[in-house]
Amino acid sequence: MGAVPHVVYRAFTIDYHGKSNKLRTQITISNGERSITGTALWDTGATTTCISESVAQQLSLVPTGMMNIQTPSSTKSVNTYLVNVGLPNHLNVNDVQVCDTDIGKQGLEMLIGMDIITLGDFSVSNYNDKTVFTFRVPSKEKNDFVPQSNIDNIVGPTHGKGKTKRRKKR
Repeated sequence: MGAVPHVVYRAFTIDYHGKSNKLRTQITISNGERSITGTALWDTGATTTCISESVAQQLSLVPTGMMNIQTPSSTKSVNTYLVNVGLPNHLNVNDVQVCDTDIGKQGLEMLIGMDIITLGDFSVSNYNDKTVFTFRVPSKEKNDFVPQSNIDNIVGPTHGKGKTKRRKKR
C-alpha cells in the first residue's frame, strides 16, 4: 500500500464593497524573465484565458501558435502564448496557454476563462448585500446547495436552546 500524497491547497477570497456584477482580481503575468501586474476579469463564459495585446508586447512574448476565438461580435484568429499567472494570496498557475485579444480597451490585462476556473472550486455569494468571491486549487469537494436547502425548508430556523421549530404543513 503506497503513501497517501499530501495535497497543498491554495485559495483566496475577495470581499467587494456592496454587490458586484464584475469579478476582478489583481494578477501578475510572467514569461519567466519579465512580469507585469494588472487587473483580471473572471469570465465563466470564456473557455480560454486571454491577455491584452499590450501585455504580449510588454513581455516580448513569442507566439506558440494560433487559435480561432469567438467573441460576442466576431470570430477571429489570434496568437497563443504560454505564461505564468499569479493570482491573489500566492496562488500560481504555470504554463497557461493564453491568446491575445483587445481586452485592453476595457482596462484589463487578462480575462480569466474556464481553463483556469475549472482547476479548482469557484464560488460567488451575495450575502447581506455584499458580493464575496472565493477560489481554491485544487478542487476539494463537491459543492451542492440542494441538500442543505431541502433541510432548511423542512426543519426551519432554530429557536431557543438548539431546538428547531417545525413548519406547519399547509
